[in-house]
Amino acid sequence: MRIVKGLIYIAIASTLLGCQKNNQTINKADDSTNNVVKMLCWSEYFDPAVIEEFTNETGIEVEYITYDDPDEVEARLASEPGRFDVVVTDDLAINILAKLRLLQPLDKSALTNFGNVSSEYLRKKFDTENNYSVPYLWGTTLIAYRADKIEPPEKSWKSLWDKKYKGKVMVLGDRTEGLGIGMISQGYPINSSDPRHIHSSSEILVEGIKISDIRLGSDAEIREGILSGDVWIASCYSGDAAMISAENENISYFIPNEGAPLWMDNFSVASDATNVKGAHLFVDYMLRKESAAMNANFTWYGTTNRAAVALLDEELLADETINPPEAIRSLCQLYYVPDANRDLLLNEAWSKVVDALRTKSKERLDVEVAGSVED
Repeated sequence: MRIVKGLIYIAIASTLLGCQKNNQTINKADDSTNNVVKMLCWSEYFDPAVIEEFTNETGIEVEYITYDDPDEVEARLASEPGRFDVVVTDDLAINILAKLRLLQPLDKSALTNFGNVSSEYLRKKFDTENNYSVPYLWGTTLIAYRADKIEPPEKSWKSLWDKKYKGKVMVLGDRTEGLGIGMISQGYPINSSDPRHIHSSSEILVEGIKISDIRLGSDAEIREGILSGDVWIASCYSGDAAMISAENENISYFIPNEGAPLWMDNFSVASDATNVKGAHLFVDYMLRKESAAMNANFTWYGTTNRAAVALLDEELLADETINPPEAIRSLCQLYYVPDANRDLLLNEAWSKVVDALRTKSKERLDVEVAGSVED
């Protein structure tokens, strides 16, 4: 949906942004502001028209640097000092990056549009005073499936372990997401520190790998697998599910009845940013209601910007999987940064999942080798 919706909204960009320029104007970059802002972010996470208009209004170019795995962010910030100004990353990373001094405190006085952010997304446990983060987009992890390959599955996370989908299931290969899904499928809190809950979650995944040949994959691998038909059912990020369903009408998706992990991506400023003023100008520009609406319409994710809601596409607002009603939303849970004990338990549990996957891969390879020898 990012690509398809993006093409549509570029066509109306001048209308929305024209209104924007009548209400607010940022001065062109002066001598104290560099003419480039370097942003580290997911790919296709902004409407190109919004970034282009930011450059037109301020004279500041945006160097868009992408990552594929959130674990990359910490490593790149630490190993490439001065390389990034703005960082867009998830809620779990904020607390960790701030403790490692890879982010700098925000200058709230420079964020004149901060008031557009809904209080619902502020003062979360990972940054209780929003000293380091400004909410951007939010979404859920849900289930996507090929309606031309299988009958509509039971609306439960347990559908991922169903033996009738053997060899055609993929789960996000992330420790937190994988084990979180295992816990929520059993009615446990996704942030549980109970060793029994965490152990049970890993056992479900291990059993699924052994019996149903469940595979682990990145968000990109899951998108590609479902689009190609090699994967029939998978855990998937909500915006990704909407995007690929727009490319193939046979792809459907739903939030399971047990609820779902909820995540939120945020703007931050790197501790060693070389263009701090430009970084704040960029974030503030994206907090404008027009900019926020266009970015949400383009990415097909939920916006944290309350002022932007009136400008959202009607189809997006009507999609209850992207904007679930309160009855479903109340079952969705944000992840919190684990304490040392829970972190250790998660590592131990996930290592069992990885080991099971390696064993299964070896067994598969042995069968293939044996087959080739017989031929």
